[in-house]
Amino acid sequence: MPDITVVILLGSPRRNGNTHLMAEAFAEGARSEGAEVESIFLDDLNLRPIGPVGDVWEEREDVRADDDTPGVLHRMAAADIVVFASPVYWQGVTAQMKMVIDRQSAYYVAPWLREGMEGSGFFAITAWGAPNEDQSHWVTEPVKLWAQGFEARYLGEVGANVAEWGKVAEMPGKLEEAREKGAAAVRAMGDG
Repeated sequence: MPDITVVILLGSPRRNGNTHLMAEAFAEGARSEGAEVESIFLDDLNLRPIGPVGDVWEEREDVRADDDTPGVLHRMAAADIVVFASPVYWQGVTAQMKMVIDRQSAYYVAPWLREGMEGSGFFAITAWGAPNEDQSHWVTEPVKLWAQGFEARYLGEVGANVAEWGKVAEMPGKLEEAREKGAAAVRAMGDG
């Protein structure tokens, strides 16, 4: 099996929260298949929202390229699998995650980004706190669209309806599911 690299974008501002714990379990599964895994806590970085980029794709410029976002985008483009790990925050991903995603717009036609993301695998990890309703679609559906836009493969998702900080640690079945899906994602990308 070829070497597989995984970049996990952690959009939650809380370390050892539910999303982070599922992402760590996913990473364990990926490593069990020989993958190299890097986790990036977006909240630790200097990220800014997208600035004006203009209407012509080929002429877009990232006017805020002096922050940490271009480095994150380069690491994503170099990875075989990109994991988008974000709790549901008011019907979407966290602001930290959204800033990185929006900033791709300034580079959307850049060969290094387009070619790097094409054929890669995208995976979603999320937690939400709705009593009776699956809210995972607020994270998984955008990730599916992002995969489609880059001609990447959507490899799946893992999510939990759990709001209390770190409570997913008491859900061993959920963490095992994340481990299994991490291993399966690496195998899927290794098989082509």
